[in-house]
Amino acid sequence: MAFLQLVACLFFFFANVLALVDPIRFNATVSLDGSGDFKSISEAIAAAPNNSNTRFYIRVTPGIYRGHLEIPPAKKFIALIGDNALTTIIVDNRSHGTGFKTSESTTLVVNGDNFMAQHLSFENSAEPQNGQAVAVLDYAKHTVYYDCKFLSFQDTLYSKGEFQFFRECDIYGTVDFIFGNGLAVFQDCNIYARLPMDEITVTAQSKEQSMSQSGFSFQNCTVTVSPEITANKTNVKIYLGRPWREYSTVVFMESFLDDNVQPQGWISWGGVPINNLFYAEFNNRGPGADTTHRVNWPTFHVLDKLLAKNFTVENFINGSDWLPETHVPFRTGLDG
Repeated sequence: MAFLQLVACLFFFFANVLALVDPIRFNATVSLDGSGDFKSISEAIAAAPNNSNTRFYIRVTPGIYRGHLEIPPAKKFIALIGDNALTTIIVDNRSHGTGFKTSESTTLVVNGDNFMAQHLSFENSAEPQNGQAVAVLDYAKHTVYYDCKFLSFQDTLYSKGEFQFFRECDIYGTVDFIFGNGLAVFQDCNIYARLPMDEITVTAQSKEQSMSQSGFSFQNCTVTVSPEITANKTNVKIYLGRPWREYSTVVFMESFLDDNVQPQGWISWGGVPINNLFYAEFNNRGPGADTTHRVNWPTFHVLDKLLAKNFTVENFINGSDWLPETHVPFRTGLDG
């Protein structure tokens, strides 16, 4: 009986995996060797209907796709599906140091609502001395990233849209590498600090007005150093965030905070007042999770369960209303 139950569970698991990547569902396939419908991702996006309200699935076969990529406003419900984030990489190298503004330095810019990406890496390969170098800039509403990697140094991931969801993603960076005035939940993600910076600021949230729909919530994430620098991790100091704007809102809850997370947890930004911020933690774990010596700011909070519920997928980004269409797994509430 136990064996039959195991077989049934395995069948259910693989059936769900295949439901996400079943080739029959793909509207277009991109392949660098010319064996697909298109050789570039941009061509496949251009072929999608404008202002659609149904999903247009684009399979991106393994390879390194070089160059700047855009999802235009009229291209709604685009889904880019790779086979594996380790082997399917979208990369460019624009940066502030080579003459681009921060918002122009991005490898991928998303303007079309309901965009979805799965099993892909988005990288800005500019060297760290070149400053701001964005991997993804997302202006759009109702966007989802599942099992994706985001790699850069300063300003890796720029969230500027409402109701964005990141699930089981790896995000690498050094300075303010998750930033912007978006409204986003990060669930089961790995947040990796990289060298050469010794002092790392994970977030630079930029909520500008008290009533804006803006803020970042991290649930069951891991904050630690990048695996390749584990041997040198002793000198790396991680801060969970600093306020880019005066209403900066960031919550870490039910997450693992490694010992590189500094006792004060958060750090100020010169010229930005701290009296309107909302920085909070709830039920975190790990050697960096002790809140005893956190910043002595009236706008830092250790939440109880009732308040923490405000920052869940269900309540913070209304996930039950729009995430089911994506077939990406998510949890609506708290884990505990």
